[in-house]
Amino acid sequence: MPILPVLSPAIVAAALVLATSGSQAQVAFDDHRGVSIEFDSPPERVVTIVRSAPLIYRAIDETDAHIVGMNRDSLTRYFTSGLYAEILPEMANVPASAAQEGFVPNVEAILEQAPDAVIQWIYDPEIIEPMERVGLTVVGWDCCTEQHRLDYLTLTGLMTGRTDRAEAILGMQSDALGDLAESVAALDPDGWPSVLHIDQIGDQIRVIANGSQDLSLSGVTNPAADDTGEWWRTVDLEQLLAWNPDLIIIPAYATDLDPQAFFDHPILSSLAAAESGRVYKQPFFARTPDAPEIYLTSIWLAMVAHGDGFADDFRQQISDTYETIYGSALTDEQLDAALETEANAGSAGFASLFN
Repeated sequence: MPILPVLSPAIVAAALVLATSGSQAQVAFDDHRGVSIEFDSPPERVVTIVRSAPLIYRAIDETDAHIVGMNRDSLTRYFTSGLYAEILPEMANVPASAAQEGFVPNVEAILEQAPDAVIQWIYDPEIIEPMERVGLTVVGWDCCTEQHRLDYLTLTGLMTGRTDRAEAILGMQSDALGDLAESVAALDPDGWPSVLHIDQIGDQIRVIANGSQDLSLSGVTNPAADDTGEWWRTVDLEQLLAWNPDLIIIPAYATDLDPQAFFDHPILSSLAAAESGRVYKQPFFARTPDAPEIYLTSIWLAMVAHGDGFADDFRQQISDTYETIYGSALTDEQLDAALETEANAGSAGFASLFN
């Protein structure tokens, strides 16, 4: 049974405004601050400072024509090389001077683009106030729960007047995760393997302790999770050996780390995950947790944790997802790149699962 997304109260209110207005031309909604945002028609010129916002806006709007500026981090992380650069080459031409470092706005550069709206994080009023002071309309996004990520799609659907696209992508996510939940429900929770996400190794090891991904969807546990709410924890070798996870996952953004580093390590190679070859590099579609295709990561993790039976043809599902979201049919080579096939060549069972 599909898991239907539960929208936050502000977004529900926004949807009701559009539903009762009788016109998709009028745009009115509350952002994550609860600030009322209104446009006579969908904005023609949008600047994004939130790093993943250009991807989301391009996915919902189905064009880059209305994105007139972005954060430099967005350009360098996503659009200068790699899969997004290949399937969305036009995004590399968007001016990237809205924020040079982090999310502090370059107000002068933003004003040069004459935007109708700017998408910005709300965690610090000081990165919003300078823009509003000069009359810019700021749409605030909050971070970093799963609900917030669903809201990014809904808010963008409202901004662009493409609520149909937002609902279609949310429905695709919901259907896929609903199918996954049914498969995982057949597993004995007492037998769920333990999984650690590790993005740095050395004298200290950094693990994702309390990330936003719901690992229970994949039928795995996280021994590093605690009640601090802190995303990362830095631990020593002794703690890692004590946890001794069944699987190790290297996050997609950790581009300088691959499974072989664990297999060759004089100490880490003694971990159960390394000895069994169950160290895996996350696929490209987990490069940003805000990407519309991030839900594929839960299916992938269930497959490496439990074997096949969680997707009829996962390569085809990836291809269909990218075609639906970005309008691009992936080649076999791009599918291999998305799955990090080269990095995972020595990982247990990977070839039989994904090739």
